[in-house]
Amino acid sequence: MVSLVALIIWRLPLSLVLLGYLVFGALDGVYLSSALTKVPEGAWFTLVLAALLSSIFVLWRYGKENQWQAEASDRLAPSEIIDWSHADRLAARDIPISLRFTSTFGSAPISIIKGMGIFFDKSGLPNTTPTVFIHFLQKFQAAPVVVVFFHIRPLPLPSVPLEERFTVNRCLGTLTSNVRNQFFRVTLRHGYTDEVVHRDLRSQIYEHLRAFVIREGAISDVHSPRQQETGNPSASEPTSSIIDSSSIFPIPETHENGHIKINAVTELNKIPEQQETVRRGLLSLASAYEDQAVYIVGKEQMRIQEVMGCKPKGWCRRIALAAFLWLRSNTGSKIANLNVDVDKLVEIGFVKMI
Repeated sequence: MVSLVALIIWRLPLSLVLLGYLVFGALDGVYLSSALTKVPEGAWFTLVLAALLSSIFVLWRYGKENQWQAEASDRLAPSEIIDWSHADRLAARDIPISLRFTSTFGSAPISIIKGMGIFFDKSGLPNTTPTVFIHFLQKFQAAPVVVVFFHIRPLPLPSVPLEERFTVNRCLGTLTSNVRNQFFRVTLRHGYTDEVVHRDLRSQIYEHLRAFVIREGAISDVHSPRQQETGNPSASEPTSSIIDSSSIFPIPETHENGHIKINAVTELNKIPEQQETVRRGLLSLASAYEDQAVYIVGKEQMRIQEVMGCKPKGWCRRIALAAFLWLRSNTGSKIANLNVDVDKLVEIGFVKMI
């Protein structure tokens, strides 16, 4: 190992590295030859176990590299799938408009489904679309009113404070976009002692989305021309009444199981007219949550594609990938183990060729 580092990293001459390798290799050979006398007496088990574990690690790495290469084709930005420029061109209309696919995906219109869809995002990359959402759009040509790309990110910490666990941002559009759909990206960071997947997860996500819309409206209201013309020095800072006051943005009452009461929508109608944009955003969230809030996860099946060329190499590759798929199917986490309401869980299956 040191010899490889000396050649690749330190870039020492081969003759110098070979001299040191022969010296230390001879010493290691002496110790190894003396230990080989114990192989017939039981030391063979240690060598076999080391070879077996090394083979499993190499096999897993080889299979994962093929899996990542196959999944790279689905790493698309949301703007590469949804034609948001179509929405921008029609933004002057008074009625909300629907989205459509880009020309790459056929330019077909995207229908609206009532409710909130929480799409589990395995990668969590900020500029990509979850694979499960891409296949959902392709299969149904529809999207929920509120789309959430949800990523769970473990951190090497015992615990993450509650106020620091959730981060929310928009991945398409703005609060003032004249589009029926709302697209959010939610990241849940947790430590190895935190229990984050539970039956109230939907209500937690909703409350953080709601708080984000309120903060977003407060920032846009502060930077609006109306406030800048007032000449009030304090207008450059968000007021606590906009962000925190429940008298302006009333917090909907919830049941113990996390469902919003019916009067949540009527409470939102009490928001002043000057906050009409925020009111519409909160009303859309509350209505979608009341209709239904479902978890949508991907169920990836991988198949081995035939490789043309050398037969021995192709068979070795096929056997190695078959062993990897067997290990993957018996060691991966199961959807049934998620501590969520199974009645609100949807699986979208798709096949990848490796």
